[in-house]
Amino acid sequence: MSPAAIIAIAVGGILLVAVAIVVMMVFLRRSYNAQQQGTLSRLNEEIPRRGWTYEERNDSYVSVFNSQNEYAQRPLIMMPNRQNPLAPLNPYHLPPRADQAHKIITGTHRGRPFIAALFRVHYAGKVDWNTIVWVRTARPGPALSVSRSIRLESHVRRGLGQGDVQYGNPDFDAQYQVSAEDERFARAVLNPAVMQYMLTEISPLGPSCDMWLLGDHIDLSDPMDDHRDPLTLIPALDRRCDLLDRIPQSAWA
Repeated sequence: MSPAAIIAIAVGGILLVAVAIVVMMVFLRRSYNAQQQGTLSRLNEEIPRRGWTYEERNDSYVSVFNSQNEYAQRPLIMMPNRQNPLAPLNPYHLPPRADQAHKIITGTHRGRPFIAALFRVHYAGKVDWNTIVWVRTARPGPALSVSRSIRLESHVRRGLGQGDVQYGNPDFDAQYQVSAEDERFARAVLNPAVMQYMLTEISPLGPSCDMWLLGDHIDLSDPMDDHRDPLTLIPALDRRCDLLDRIPQSAWA
């Protein structure tokens, strides 16, 4: 085979690969656009029906995010972050601060106010995007986190004779670690109905699907592709409301 033929075949192969990449990129872009259109179409149907509001951007909501810092910095309480839900705050850095709020949905669900939004957050010299779906609690309460993500640390402490507090459900105690600012509040919240719901409905969502009560809201680190999609948002809101329904009003007294 002549050198010219070899070069022609090589160039032809490169062109075929380039065309395939372009076709794939066009397909993915069209698929993404179609998905976005479907999401916004479903959201636009739900907004008037449910009395919700949607704003593409409103930075005044950053105060909602930043107000949680006083709770996240308390002893044993981790900073909620969907990308790294239980990464502890580094004492050598300023607290996480949001400076932008995008794709904000506000309203009520099952009688409870909520906010779902995407925040641009600065922490430890890095910028990240943090999606939140917060449902309002009856009133502000002590900070509480319930996590499965750091059970290995729990087992190590148990081996050293420093085991976690037990809450009366062996399966729950084996799977979850509780960090509480107020032990009495934690026991009132983590009653048998809440623990059973965590085991049967929350645990199957993923190995690091955790729960927090911070200030006046509840949040979960449940899977969230696009919080604007009612197919994702409504089940997420239901899970939070289901948990709040199982917490007695006396817990907030």
